Amino acid sequence: MTIVGLTLFIILATCVLDISLSVLTLKHRHQPLPESIQDIYDPEEYDRWMRYSMENHRLSMVSQTLHTLLLLGFFLLGVFPRLDNLTTRLTSDPILQSVLFLGAYALVMALAGIGFSWYRTFSIEQRYGFNRSTPRTFLLDRLKSFLLTLLLGGPLLYGLFFLYVRWPQRFVLYAWIGAIVVSLTVNILYTRLFIRLFNRLTPLEDGPLKDRLTSLAATSGYELKKISLIDASRRSTKLNAFFSGFGRFRQIVLFDTLLDKCTTDQVVSVVAHEIGHAKHKDTLRNFGLGLVQSAVLLGLLSLFLSTPSLSRAFGFPGVHLGFVLILMGILLEPVSVLLQIPLTALSRRAEYRADRYAALSGYREAMIGALKVLARENFANLTPHPLVVRLTYSHPPVSNRIDALEDLDLPADAPSRTTLPVSG
Repeated sequence: MTIVGLTLFIILATCVLDISLSVLTLKHRHQPLPESIQDIYDPEEYDRWMRYSMENHRLSMVSQTLHTLLLLGFFLLGVFPRLDNLTTRLTSDPILQSVLFLGAYALVMALAGIGFSWYRTFSIEQRYGFNRSTPRTFLLDRLKSFLLTLLLGGPLLYGLFFLYVRWPQRFVLYAWIGAIVVSLTVNILYTRLFIRLFNRLTPLEDGPLKDRLTSLAATSGYELKKISLIDASRRSTKLNAFFSGFGRFRQIVLFDTLLDKCTTDQVVSVVAHEIGHAKHKDTLRNFGLGLVQSAVLLGLLSLFLSTPSLSRAFGFPGVHLGFVLILMGILLEPVSVLLQIPLTALSRRAEYRADRYAALSGYREAMIGALKVLARENFANLTPHPLVVRLTYSHPPVSNRIDALEDLDLPADAPSRTTLPVSG
C-alpha cells in the first residue's frame, strides 16, 4: 500500500471507529441500571436523558462524517499543494509559509465545525435546559479562542520549525526543552490567566462551606486560599470541579453551579476528592507522561521531516514543514488509539484513589451523594458500553465509582461525617 493509500485508509478507519463507538453507546443505553444508581433518575427523567443522548450522538456522527469528507477532499482534490501555492505568494520566509499554511487549514476546519457547535449549544443544550450562554457569549468565546491560538500557537509553531531548520541534528533535544518550558508555563498560568480570559474566578465567601473547607484544609495541609469559584453558570447549568497546577501553583476550582445543586457536605467531599489528586501527585504524573510523549512525538517528527518522499507523494516539490505535521497526526492516529487504552486506565485508577481519599477523610456517603447529583445534573450516561469506557473514558462510570466506595473497608479510626440527603 502506498503512503497515499495508507493515509486515506487511516482517515476512513478513524471515522468508522468513532461512529462505531457512538453506535455501541446508543445500543447499550437500554441496559438495566445497576442497583446502586437506580435512584439517580426517575423514569420520566431517564427517558429524557435517552433522548438527549441520542440527539448528541447523532449530531456527533454527522459531524464526524462531514469532517472526514472534508479532510478526504483536501487530499483527493489536491487542496494542500494549492494552499501551499497561496501562502508562498504572501511571504518568502519558508517557516512563516508553513505557519500560515497550518493556520489556514486550522481555520477552515474550525469554521466547518462551528455550525455543529452552534446547533449543539442553542438547540440540543437549550431544549434540555442546560444552556445559559447567549449568542454574543458564544461568538466572543470563539473569537477569544481564535486570537489566543493565533497569538500563542503561531509563535510556538514558528519556533518549532526554526529549531529544525537551524539545528536539525539537535532538533529533538532543543524542541523537548522548549516543550518543558511551555508546559510549565501553561500549568502556572492556566488558572491565573487563560481561564480568566473566559470566566471570572472569585474566592469563597465566608459561611458554613468555607468553615468546613477550612477544617478540611487544616487536616490535609492544603492551602485554602487556592480554592476558587468560577462563574460557570454564565454558560451552562452543568456541574464540575477541577484541579490544576502543582507545587505552590496548584489550585482547586469549583463551578458555582456545584454549590447551587449540592449540599455543603457534598461540596466538601468533592474538594476532598480534588485534594486527593494533589496528595497522589496526579497532575505531576500527567505532566511527566506528557513530557515522555512529547519526546517520542518530536523524535517521530524529526524522522518525518527528514523523509522528503512523504511530502512529494502528495504533490509537494520537497519537504513541507506544515504538511508533514498534519500527515504525522493522521498516520499516528492508530497508535494514539492504542496508547489511549493504558492512559485512560491510569486516569480511571487516579479517580478511584481520589474517591478513596475523600472517603478516608470522612466523606464516603457525601461523595456517593455528590456523584449521584453530578450524574443527574450533567445527564451522565449510566450504562456506557465497556469497550467505549476502555477506549475513551478518563473517569470510571458512576456506578463503578459508587460500588467501589460502598465496598471500601474503612479503618476503624477513620473520621465520620453526618451527611444530608441528596438534593433534588
